[in-house]
Amino acid sequence: MVRCRTLLLPVALVTLAACTSLPAAQPGASEEPRGPAPKAASRERSEALRPCTRPDLIGEWEVVRMGAARAVTVDRSDPEYYAYQRFVFSSNAAMRYLAAQKTITVADRQALTATPTSMTWAVDDAGRLLTHTEGTPRREVSTCEVLLREVQSERAGVAGLPGDVLLTRLDAEGRAVARRQLRKLPQAAE
Repeated sequence: MVRCRTLLLPVALVTLAACTSLPAAQPGASEEPRGPAPKAASRERSEALRPCTRPDLIGEWEVVRMGAARAVTVDRSDPEYYAYQRFVFSSNAAMRYLAAQKTITVADRQALTATPTSMTWAVDDAGRLLTHTEGTPRREVSTCEVLLREVQSERAGVAGLPGDVLLTRLDAEGRAVARRQLRKLPQAAE
């Protein structure tokens, strides 16, 4: 008998299926543990994701999927939850961000890259994205992981492709607030 379990990655917007074969139960035989062993689940996750590095992020990215953590009340008037979002990570540590309620046009992209920025970014040793906006008391922290292989989502129609970035923005206490799946645009703006 083959039994499949779904492993929901805690910081990802996608799921992985982990399957194990279980022999038919024999009377008096000890029952084997069900589902993947913790090491197997960890290995499965490490085969699909790795922490971000600085070179991974340089370029222009669009958000292809996003959501809020279950405990978060979503205010749809907050640009963080707009349907169309772009991030530009420059090699000089400058960062630009655009959120729009309608499709982002070529003119919008050009304006985004031409606008002076007061945001900076870095990636720490753990692969977390650290962003800071001038004039704010606290920098934002997001877990940041790169997909290493294609992963299908069970709930949404957006596949995770190799090279996609999964960001989970954390609050001051380290709890997930918003999750985004980013895909790099072909002509990165710098």
